[in-house]
Amino acid sequence: MARNNRRLTRLYFILVLLMGLFGYWYAGNSWHVEAESLAALNLVEGGDWIGFFATLGEEVIQLFLG
Repeated sequence: MARNNRRLTRLYFILVLLMGLFGYWYAGNSWHVEAESLAALNLVEGGDWIGFFATLGEEVIQLFLG
């Protein structure tokens, strides 16, 4: 039976946590959804969910292209 190296497992786990925190920081500083585009969808009163996800997807694409 082969034993896994616990030090490497812990190192990879720490790296995953750090990259997750970095991704959270980067998204918070770089990705800003325009409030006007979300307000125009009127989601509170039975708005169009397809339009919401299309707008959200467009913002994500603009993030990666920018």
